[in-house]
This record gives sequence, C-alpha cells and structure tokens, in this order.
Amino acid sequence: MNTSFGRTAAVTVIAFTLASVGMPRESIGATASDVFSGDCNPIVTGVIGGLLGALIGGRSSRGAGAAIGAGVGALACMAYNYSTSQTKSSQQVETEYKAANNGTLPPATTVTRFNAQVNPNDNVQSGTAVEVKSQIEVVPGANDPEPKVEQEIALYAPDGKQTATARKPANSTPGGGAFETNFKFTMPQGVPQGVYPVKSQVYVNGEPSANTETRFQLVIGPESTIVAVARMP
Repeated sequence: MNTSFGRTAAVTVIAFTLASVGMPRESIGATASDVFSGDCNPIVTGVIGGLLGALIGGRSSRGAGAAIGAGVGALACMAYNYSTSQTKSSQQVETEYKAANNGTLPPATTVTRFNAQVNPNDNVQSGTAVEVKSQIEVVPGANDPEPKVEQEIALYAPDGKQTATARKPANSTPGGGAFETNFKFTMPQGVPQGVYPVKSQVYVNGEPSANTETRFQLVIGPESTIVAVARMP
C-alpha cells in the first residue's frame, strides 16, 4: 500500500470521525469541573491526536509521535476547575475612584486593574495542577451601574497554535468591584515540552476590555512524563 495514500486516507477518516462524534458539554457551575472546549470528546480527540501524531512521526518515531499527538489532542478537552471571589464591593471601588477623580465616575464601566499569574510557586511537580490566578477591578460607569463582567482564558501550544479556551463570569451578580479568579488545570501526559502562552481577556457586557498574557514552561522527562512546570517571568 502506498504510504502517502495511506496517510491521506487515514487523515480523511480521522477528520470525518472527529466531525461525527463531537459531544456538546454544558457548564455545570463556576466551581465544578468543566472542559475548555464546549464541543469535544476527550477520548476521541486524544485517540485522533495520537493517530495523527503517529502518521506525522513516520515509521521510525511512530510511538513518540503518537504519544505527543494524543497529548496535544487531549488539550482541547482538558478538564479544569474555576472559582471566583469578590474582594471589594462595588461601593468600595466607586468611592476609591471618585476620591482620585474629582468625585466623579467614568461614563462607561472601566476596568482599572487586571493581571494574571501562573502558579504562585516557582515550580510544581508532575501531577500538580497549573493555576492561573487573576485580579480584576471594575468601576461601574455612571450610565452602567450593573455591568456583567466575564473572563476568558486561552491556552496556546509552544508552536503558537491555540489549543483550548474557556470563558466564565467574574462577578456572580451584575455589578462592579474587585475580584480574584482562578483557573486550575492539569496538563495531560504526552504533550511537547516548551513555553505555553496563556492569554486572558476581560469582557464587560459582552464586549472585550482589558487583556493580559502570561506564560509557563513545561519540562518533559523520560517516557514523555511531565517533570516540572515553571512559571515564566
């Protein structure tokens, strides 16, 4: 059988399978386990990624290619936990803003603070979840006293391709204030080592507002096992 033809045929079958077995998942709450992608099957994407990795890796490195491909495929459906807590009330941030701005509020809701950080500790060992913690401060606008605030997080592979994304509310009820959010996830085995960018965006009433980016480095040991996750400066 022609190798090139076989690979093409296999890729076609895999693509058809992926399109046929996508399984929508609904969010089950801000503190419950969820998946990054809303339309994915982690078993199927992992198997498909493994098959593609094996094909791309060729005969000499088929096993390694399959392992890496499976890990990359699983990233799209990686499970995570999300939580948010309010550290300042809307009244508190309004008072602080007025004190610094001649007693007036901004006409439109304004994000006055937004940052994100991967892992408070310098390193975490294999099996420990990667955490992306953010601080968000939102001042309601004079014409918008109860804004809806959401945060979106997107994970990118070392080659720059977006692999997973999730969007969650920062405030449990409409309004301003200061919030601390936490996305916690565990990298699947088999993913390539390298630097993983994490981009985050705040949405106010459905419109993009402040954004930031952080990174972490994944170190892979023997047999494709994760040795450590290091926070990048």
